[in-house]
Amino acid sequence: MSDWIDAEQHADRAATLLESGRLAEAEAAFRRALAIDSAQADWHFQLGLLLEMRGRDIEAVESFDRASTAAPDMRDYVDAAASVSMRLGDTVQAEARLARLAQLCPDDPDVWPRLITARATLGQHDEAETTFYLAEMHLDRTTAPCLVSLGESLMSRQLWDKATWCMEEATRREPAYGAAYQGLAEIHRANARPQEAMKLYRWLLDQFMGDADTAVRYAELLAASEQYDEASAVLRQVLEHDPVHVEAHFQMGELAMAQDQFQHAALAFQLVRRLDRSHERCDRALGEALLYLGQIGDARRLLSLAAKKHTESQSAEATGSLSRFGAVLLGAELAEEAVFVFEQVAQQTRWTDLHVLRALARSRYLAGDVEGGRSVSRRVLRLSPTCVASLSNLGLASLQERRLREASGWIQRGLRAHPADEGLRQLRFKLLLHRIKKMCRSVVGL
Repeated sequence: MSDWIDAEQHADRAATLLESGRLAEAEAAFRRALAIDSAQADWHFQLGLLLEMRGRDIEAVESFDRASTAAPDMRDYVDAAASVSMRLGDTVQAEARLARLAQLCPDDPDVWPRLITARATLGQHDEAETTFYLAEMHLDRTTAPCLVSLGESLMSRQLWDKATWCMEEATRREPAYGAAYQGLAEIHRANARPQEAMKLYRWLLDQFMGDADTAVRYAELLAASEQYDEASAVLRQVLEHDPVHVEAHFQMGELAMAQDQFQHAALAFQLVRRLDRSHERCDRALGEALLYLGQIGDARRLLSLAAKKHTESQSAEATGSLSRFGAVLLGAELAEEAVFVFEQVAQQTRWTDLHVLRALARSRYLAGDVEGGRSVSRRVLRLSPTCVASLSNLGLASLQERRLREASGWIQRGLRAHPADEGLRQLRFKLLLHRIKKMCRSVVGL
């Protein structure tokens, strides 16, 4: 029997085993076939599909690439590699494969929106927009998915008017295309128009039953408007159909926090941690719940971990969310972690938000960075010359360093602006005691 016939038999057996669900045996048979004849693109492709079924995505991509090398013009092989790469988060490789796919089949309307999304994900927004116009050239008519992909790129840059046009145009092209309405809802949500967003989410749920992610977003907005019973009902409905929906459990925890039900919140967040250890916000949320429950040690450990994760991820968060996180860290006496968070918020607000700057100054003082605290306090005074907190902090810092004349200057300046402030009065009394002690030491020295 020739090697070629032997390889064919192994491949045929592999296909039979695959159909019967005997995946391990099928994989072994495909590998035996390819060991004899490695130039068979279809065998590499089938092995890749098998590996994907077994959850071995990295190996699957390698097999798809071998198939593509053996048969460069087969779009299915490139498409499979691109899809798995994107799922793995390897956007660089996914973009390269999708670009090749667009060259192989430029008239395929499914390729272009994926390529636009991949390039936008890589931060290549100009290239993403160019890709949109290339799609327009190759297709008879720009599709709704292309418009939505471009709209999402514009949303990531907060170009809301252009993004809105893309989403609305997508609904005109395909009135039943749910992703366009989802995009419009997200635009309303980002621009503090919760009622408009909720209307769209409600419509989406009525049109596309079973969309759990949309339901969770809808519930989140209901909770934000203090419609707690309605939000709870929506989330419970999600969990009835999908008991392990991570974000639904997380929002149940957030809902409990909003109603001061800290024990229920902690239980929900603990479940989320078991379901998804990599959840970005869970450590922070659970730490805050435990802080309210008086479990200080566990709370500090989790909040410190959350701050470390945030540092490593460098994730862009809304200013309000970061400020609340910083306040929680301060409440847990995690001053160094709070410094990092408030510095990020200060940068986002271009060092002009007085509330943030005061919090940053306090964090630096508590972390032992007196000079850093003093620097931020002075920045506050340039923006608000009579800020009592900054004047008090500068006075106290100078007093602690035995710089009595400097301390006196800050205290007197504060009392001129706030003559009835009790904190400044106490500082003045402490200053007086320091001076009396200094005089006594001088007398004794004589």
